[in-house]
Amino acid sequence: MPGATIGAVRDGLAGEKPTRRRGRVLETAILDAAWAELAERGWSGFTIDGVAARSGAAKSVIYRRWSGRVELAHALLARERAVTPEDAGSGGDLRTDLLTFLRDMARFLGGPFGDASRGIALEGDPGDHPSLFDGEVLVARVADLVDQARRRGEITGSPSPLALNVGFAVVMWEFTHRRRPPGDDALAELVDTVWLPAIRASAS
Repeated sequence: MPGATIGAVRDGLAGEKPTRRRGRVLETAILDAAWAELAERGWSGFTIDGVAARSGAAKSVIYRRWSGRVELAHALLARERAVTPEDAGSGGDLRTDLLTFLRDMARFLGGPFGDASRGIALEGDPGDHPSLFDGEVLVARVADLVDQARRRGEITGSPSPLALNVGFAVVMWEFTHRRRPPGDDALAELVDTVWLPAIRASAS
């Protein structure tokens, strides 16, 4: 019958059971849908209902993996970190490296996770998820850049952790209180008048 044929084409080959997503395949589909929801709707419109509808997964399936949208957002961040190179390659001089670091950070904050980070700060449990950003990891990346500069002879000695954290801390303060990351001119000013001088003074 034509109707049966149409149904078979729509649902799959006749006699073939629909493929049920499981494990990693299902989790990837949910995370892909969550990223699309966050990018399209922002944190205020980011809901488990929306992720379920977009991914085709039942809400109960999502809740078995994540307790709510805060944990789901952190899972997205973990996946982003896994595919983002952590190598702190040098651009040839410390000023360029620090400015590139801050520009990358500003681009990240300007994307979907920027809006989400403020929501998580309000809704999340600091004991479970201290921050969308792992400050220790970022400071370690800056320390690697500074160590390369030391080997090139740009600075002597090792700066303190406080000096290494200045750029990250200022950008996060600006973002948290002004609801947007600093622009490129402001980032250059931060490097030239605050961060780089602090690193050099601390290293000496």
